[in-house]
Amino acid sequence: HAQQKMADAGGSSIRLPLLIDFLLQKTYDDLTRLSELLPRKSDVERKIEIVKFASRTRQRFISQLAVVKWAASAEKVDKCQEIAQQLEQKSLLFVDTADQLSRLSREILPKAKLPNFAVPAAVDVLTTGTYSCLPLCIKEKIIPPTPITSEQTLETLSRLDYLIQQRLVATTVPKPLRKLQVGKM
Repeated sequence: HAQQKMADAGGSSIRLPLLIDFLLQKTYDDLTRLSELLPRKSDVERKIEIVKFASRTRQRFISQLAVVKWAASAEKVDKCQEIAQQLEQKSLLFVDTADQLSRLSREILPKAKLPNFAVPAAVDVLTTGTYSCLPLCIKEKIIPPTPITSEQTLETLSRLDYLIQQRLVATTVPKPLRKLQVGKM
């Protein structure tokens, strides 16, 4: 019966009241067995068996007392175990980080190289205050183009008008479009 309860408790720890219950059950079982066996033995053998029973039982209760006293400080032991476990985890992380940094320095960093510095461009910027080698695509995206003047607008419209007239003269216009007139509004 006691062994079944211990199997049900499982894990690596047992509650203290359950442990006391096991000890009492074991003592009761031993005492019952002893009471059944003693009537068949001689007086000297009975006394020896009683002393052995008392000694074993006393030893079990002393062990139980030690467990009870230890249980009072078990909370401190649990905290120490938690701290030790956290320190172990930190140590593993530290070792892993050191390994990764070592691998990085052996495998990746030798392949890494700095680009050649643009010394002529830096001298140009520091002496003249401008950078003449700036690609046009960057310049066009950052600096807006200057707006065209009204003279340029009129010149562009007159060239466009001329190109349209040339195209109409050079090609055959479909019948529905012949009746359309384009004029100034």
